[in-house]
Amino acid sequence: MKMYSKGALISGFVIFIISVSGGLMVSQNTSAKNTIIPSHITAINYFENEYGLTFGRIEDLKSVEILPDLIYAGSVDGIAGYVMKTDYLSETTRTAPLFDVDGKTIIGSIFVGGKKTNYPKNRNGQTYGSAVEATSPETEPQLIEAIGVDGTEGYVLKKDLDGEQPSTPEEAIALQNSRAADGRDIPLYDLDGENVIGVFHVGGK
Repeated sequence: MKMYSKGALISGFVIFIISVSGGLMVSQNTSAKNTIIPSHITAINYFENEYGLTFGRIEDLKSVEILPDLIYAGSVDGIAGYVMKTDYLSETTRTAPLFDVDGKTIIGSIFVGGKKTNYPKNRNGQTYGSAVEATSPETEPQLIEAIGVDGTEGYVLKKDLDGEQPSTPEEAIALQNSRAADGRDIPLYDLDGENVIGVFHVGGK
C-alpha cells in the first residue's frame, strides 16, 4: 500500500518513460485499431485535429473533466507524441501506445502509472486513499493515506496537509515567513476521519 511517510509528500501523476533518441519500448508506424470518440470539450489552448479530437498539454490542468482526447507526452525523432485520455486515466499501471497528433498512427510506447478518478468513501461520505494515484492535486482524496511519526498507519485530511492557501502574492510571502523552519504537526486519523490516532509531521527535516 502506497503511503506518505514523515515529511514525504508526493503528488501522483503519470510516469513517462520515453526515449527521445528513438529507443522506445515499441516503435512502429502502423495504424491503431483503437477508435477515439471526441470529448467535444473545448478547453483553453486545446486544438482539434482533422478527426475532431482535442490535443494539448496538461501541466496546469485542474479538472479531469477537461482533459483533451490526446495528451502530449514528449516527442520521438522530432514528432510530437500523445497518449490517449483513456490510457492516461487508467487505474492499471501499464505500457500504452504513443500516437502522433492524428490519434491514429502509433509512433512508440509509453509507461503510464495507474491513477484513480473515483476513490471509495467512508461512512461519513469522505473519499480516502493514496494521493499517489490521483491525476492531479485537485483530485486527491479528502483523507490521504499517511504514516505517523511513530509508525502508525492512518489518514490525514487533505485540507490539513495543504494548509492555509494564500489569495495574493503578499499573503503568500507572509505565510512563507511565518512557517516554522522545522515544519508543523497535523492530526493522523482513522478511516472515519473522526478519531485522532497519531501525529503526522509536515515539512522540515
